[in-house]
Amino acid sequence: MIRDLNKLARKIFETNQYMTIASSDKNGLPWAAGVVYSYDLDWNLYFLSLPSSNHCQNIKNNKNVVVAIFDSHQLFGQGVGLQIEGEAVEVESKNFSKVIKIYFDRKFPYGGATSNTSDYIKQFTSEESIYRCYKITTKKIWMNDPNNKIDARIVVNP
Repeated sequence: MIRDLNKLARKIFETNQYMTIASSDKNGLPWAAGVVYSYDLDWNLYFLSLPSSNHCQNIKNNKNVVVAIFDSHQLFGQGVGLQIEGEAVEVESKNFSKVIKIYFDRKFPYGGATSNTSDYIKQFTSEESIYRCYKITTKKIWMNDPNNKIDARIVVNP
């Protein structure tokens, strides 16, 4: 039995680096996209993407999103992940340097970005950069309860 589900939720945030964002366009047509994420102490999520991508265009028209974070290597029937409801916005230029620092200071579980952090920061903060940074303010976080024999969701507060 897992006693501290909030601690487990924190571990899921920390030990994964990809999340799936589900958004919808102005007609309600859904879209899902996998992106690399980082997070802050308030469990807000950050990702970089092209403003022309479907999910970013959807966010521009409808800031309501849902997110799934999980490790797909878990055994069948034993998977635990997070489902997150939130609001997404493009990060304003005045906050960009703070957010990009959060993003690239993260020790990503599967490596990569941290080996050339200064190069990445220059690439993504230059005037010519085609990428933008987005923030998802989390409203509610759920987890499927690993202590329950049926597939039941519970609210967690990492």
